[in-house]
Amino acid sequence: MSSHHHQCQNNIMLHSRFFKAILKTNLQRIKIPNKFSRRHGSALSNPVFLKPPDGTLWKVYWTKKNSDEVWFVKGWKEFTKNYSLNEGHLVVFKYEETSQFDVIILETNDLEIDYSKYETVNRKGKCDQRDEKTVGILKEIPVKNNDAGKRLALFSPQAHMKVRGESCTRRRTSSLNWPKELKAQEIAQKFISYNPFFTLFIKPNYLTEYQVNVPTLKGYIEDKVKDVALKVGERQWQVKLLPNRSSARRLSGGWSLFVQENGLQAEDVCVFELINMEDSVFKVHVFKR
Repeated sequence: MSSHHHQCQNNIMLHSRFFKAILKTNLQRIKIPNKFSRRHGSALSNPVFLKPPDGTLWKVYWTKKNSDEVWFVKGWKEFTKNYSLNEGHLVVFKYEETSQFDVIILETNDLEIDYSKYETVNRKGKCDQRDEKTVGILKEIPVKNNDAGKRLALFSPQAHMKVRGESCTRRRTSSLNWPKELKAQEIAQKFISYNPFFTLFIKPNYLTEYQVNVPTLKGYIEDKVKDVALKVGERQWQVKLLPNRSSARRLSGGWSLFVQENGLQAEDVCVFELINMEDSVFKVHVFKR
């Protein structure tokens, strides 16, 4: 049983990684593998973000053809142009399941490119912020690099800045709360987002009570009774968010239905990502125990 579980985990990992050889025909747009599209296509946000090891983020939109063909289109041309990609280059993609792909680029001699040679708008910070709100800055803490597939970045638990643009750096956010449970801490630390989010370790009483405490969400959602939407996949559940009380707010009316219809269990971990501040919509990522 353990061997079967381990094999399944390896298969999932393999299906989240793929590479594409660069040809003259895919410099403007590129199709990602059908097997990947079938497994992950329904969960892909649009746009997605490509993150090379230089720390920049590239916004890329995709379009769908037929039933399972996903093509990177708007933004892909800018990415290939910035890194002078041409026939013979190889791009390796690793899907992080939160709208981001970590990518590395190999030259025709099979060696990874020197990213420092490519000066981008990201490094100069000339990002278009006309359509987003600035809500603070998240400080990035440099760490040593391992190999190209295992580069890490640590972030201080401060506020963050949201920016727009086809090739602008967006600062990663950290959880608005810090759970006590080790499993939840690990998920919160690894979760990659550029929106406010908080992390909830599901305790047995959360499954039977009609409400649950959450962070204050100060600065993001008004401190009064609000209707918020919890979104999982294509479905949404309306839940009441009650005002601040003793340094916490509460998800109330509608919470028990959300728990029941999503099959939540004790020791699951949920990440609530605020994807629409105006309409108070949270995308809920469920990590099963």
